Amino acid sequence: MNELESLLKRYTIYSVIIIGSLILGTLFISDATFLAGMAVGAICSLLNLYSTYFQVKRLTSSVMDSKVRFSFGTIGRIIVVLLALLIAEEFPQYLDLTGVVIGLAFKYCILLIDPIFYFKTRSTG
Repeated sequence: MNELESLLKRYTIYSVIIIGSLILGTLFISDATFLAGMAVGAICSLLNLYSTYFQVKRLTSSVMDSKVRFSFGTIGRIIVVLLALLIAEEFPQYLDLTGVVIGLAFKYCILLIDPIFYFKTRSTG
């Protein structure tokens, strides 16, 4: 497993734990629209993470093969974000728009925080 795949696996585990805890929180809180919105945003954020991973793999292989390949990478990620926001706007009784936006930012929080813990455990171990 190369380094990019191990990062994806680690970030996926973190995201699944966050999404699972948000879904569990929606089951035990009476007004859970905010947590449900965060869960939907986090799921879309995870989809965007996978899209970025496959885009990087495709770009790497196209550089190795010296071929030009077209993809919908950035456009696809923007469409996922817009769909999440449109769903939250369409169903405000189930999803809070602010929660969706915060959930969409989870990927970036994980990307910023994980290297701190990874380098700390790597230097001590």
